[in-house]
Order: sequence, then C-alpha cells, then structure tokens
Amino acid sequence: MKHKTTEGVDATIQLYADLQEVAGLISRVLAKFPAETVPQMLRPFLGSPRVAFARPPMTGDGKITLRLERGLSQVQAQIPDTWLMMHQSELTAAVREIYWGEQEHRARNELIRLGKVIAEHSREAQCHRRKASKARQEYDRLAARIRKRAARNSRTAKADSVG
Repeated sequence: MKHKTTEGVDATIQLYADLQEVAGLISRVLAKFPAETVPQMLRPFLGSPRVAFARPPMTGDGKITLRLERGLSQVQAQIPDTWLMMHQSELTAAVREIYWGEQEHRARNELIRLGKVIAEHSREAQCHRRKASKARQEYDRLAARIRKRAARNSRTAKADSVG
C-alpha cells in the first residue's frame, strides 16, 4: 500500500516538473517576441511563471488548466494536453505557430479595416470631386454673367457719354 502511495506521489511530482518544464519552454519562446503582440491565450506564460496548480481535462476538450504564479499574482492558463507528450522542438513549433497564426489573423483584420477606410475615403473624395465640379460650373456661369453685365454696362456708359 505504501509503495502505491509513493508511486502516486512520485508521478504527481514528475507531472508538475513536466508542466513546469512546458511552462518554462513556452515562456522562453515568447521572450523572443514583443510582449504586446503575444496572443491572449499565451500571455499568462510571459515572465517565467511557476506552475502552482494543475487540473486535468474535465470537459473532454483536451486542455489542462494551469494556475501560474508570477510573484504575488496568479493567473490561469490552458494548454492542450498533447503538449505534455511533445518534444521540445515540437512544442516550440506549436507555440510559434499559435503566435504567427494570431499575427496573421491580426494583420488580416487590419488589412480589412484599412480597405474599408480607403473605400470610404475614395467615396468621400468622389463626392467632393462632384461637388467641386458643380461649384466650378456655377462659378464659371456666374462669372460669365457678371462679365456680360459689366460689358453691357460699359457699352451703355460709353453710349451715354457719346450721345
């Protein structure tokens, strides 16, 4: 009986050591990127946190819930349970894939937003061009009318002074 308890304790200690190693590796991978660009899912791993608690997948989603300590603060994070079985290079690739996938997603959203802004500005510019064209036509029409009136008044004034 005592042997089984010791095996259980040893397995738990080993699991926490493995989880700490995973958290440390994730933290080291993320340290190479600007902190403000790290995806929300991976932010708890910034700053070399220590694993304080772990809960196995409960809902069948395959995610291990971790409580990470960094100084006095604690945050929760979830990692896929498959990450425990991965080699360091595979785990590094998985974290980078999440990071770059999020960056691509953000870039696409920004591209869509900028496309909409450009389209809106183009519509506004087209509207301003139409209004400017109408204003130019009105200006030219009024200027021509004033010139004709001024010429007529000038001829009338000459005719009155001659006559």
